[in-house]
Amino acid sequence: MEEKILELCGSFKLPPKSTRQILMETFMQYCYPWMPTLSQSELHQGSDKFQSLLLMQSMFVAASRISTAPGVESYSSSEQFYQRAKALFWAGHENNPLTVIKAITMLHWYNPDGPAYVSYDASEFWLKTGVGLAYQIGLHKEPPQGPHRAIRRRIWWSLAVRDSLISVSHGRPRAINMDDCETSPPCLDDFPESQAQGELFISYVEICCLLGDLVECCSRRRMCSTQRLHVETVLFRWTRTLPLNLRLSPKQPHTQTYDLLAHNFNARQLHVPYFICLIILARPTAASGEVSSVPVLAASFVAGIYEYFLARDQVKFLSPVFTNFCLVAGIVLLSVRPFPDLWEAIQPDLQVMQKCLNELSKRWRSAIGASKALQKAIDIRKAHFPGEGPSLTKPTSAQLALFEGFSVDICRIWPIYEPHIALRGSHNTAQRNVDSQGNTGEVFTPISDQATIAMANVGFATEGGDQDLMNLDFGGIGEWFMNDWDMTGFR
Repeated sequence: MEEKILELCGSFKLPPKSTRQILMETFMQYCYPWMPTLSQSELHQGSDKFQSLLLMQSMFVAASRISTAPGVESYSSSEQFYQRAKALFWAGHENNPLTVIKAITMLHWYNPDGPAYVSYDASEFWLKTGVGLAYQIGLHKEPPQGPHRAIRRRIWWSLAVRDSLISVSHGRPRAINMDDCETSPPCLDDFPESQAQGELFISYVEICCLLGDLVECCSRRRMCSTQRLHVETVLFRWTRTLPLNLRLSPKQPHTQTYDLLAHNFNARQLHVPYFICLIILARPTAASGEVSSVPVLAASFVAGIYEYFLARDQVKFLSPVFTNFCLVAGIVLLSVRPFPDLWEAIQPDLQVMQKCLNELSKRWRSAIGASKALQKAIDIRKAHFPGEGPSLTKPTSAQLALFEGFSVDICRIWPIYEPHIALRGSHNTAQRNVDSQGNTGEVFTPISDQATIAMANVGFATEGGDQDLMNLDFGGIGEWFMNDWDMTGFR
């Protein structure tokens, strides 16, 4: 009976060899770097020799979601690939639980609807199914030495990253509590086949899990000083310990400036969550009558990165969470409405965000609501003529340290601040000393020394455009960000 059902679902059908090869190449180029869940033997075999039909069909699902190859689109849709893989999953066609979890990490890519909809096909549903199986087979425990140690650790951290990013997108609790886990962070030993892949994934895990921690603090509406100092220190170290091939703009020894390197798609994707962390960390959460410049600068850096994606037609290769990043950055840019020079300067950035959301909405339905929400927010801000506005705070030296190492060519509004600030290590309170082994020792002055930073009880004004912004329907995308943000600058 099960075999007959699988036949009716087309689960045993495979694309032509040329199409399979295109799908495998697409998966390896755009999906695998962020979820390295295939073993060395599977990588060498290629899709033609996958022993697991479920794994093969699931890989086709992920690749077809971002493939633009005519041969793929003419053969089958992502939905058809998904139905085949889903039927295999529910039929129990694959007996190896580790292989099943690998397939689940690929089914995350289907993600047909936004978080506002209840769905058995959503990425969150598959994530929690995968996490449940991972706990059953002990992936949360440090594996012993052996041939499966590296792949088990990589699968676990792929789930952990996805857990954090889904929490960022949906504002919902994470499925994994790291306090209950023994698995140490990924290391280069987990990637014997490629050091470059290991360096990318290690950096990706660190910044995305940190972003998940920040969103958790927003959702719980509280962050203690110890947590904040930890976040600031990790951010400070993260950019300074990145491998050279993943940096956007290393310092030039002769000019002491940071020059933008040639385009590296993965490196630029990697930096977007870093700037989103800065936005969340520095956003005002008490009605102070001031607009913080740090989130605005970080949002402009995000827009600069997206502009490169747009120019190179790479937006279509981005995962769904980039919808959330785009919306958050766009909303932050709107806070400069009371400042005419900044408002004029950020218009190209807003156009970039709008265009990117339009492109993302062609593949991810969650981006449709985000695009409409940002457009409506822009219309509200344009229609609201600001009166006597709030003051704009300048970055402190400690905050500037978190921007050090980036070319200001990416940040369109930086020239407005340039007369007042300098990105030189000698002028920052944050300093670092690198020993001969390349280990970073540092003295970091925290951005805030408050004993407890409340992330709630913000008194939103009810006049002007800010109340209208609070009533926008974000379709579940980014709502956690708006819930406790001081709306100074939207009045």
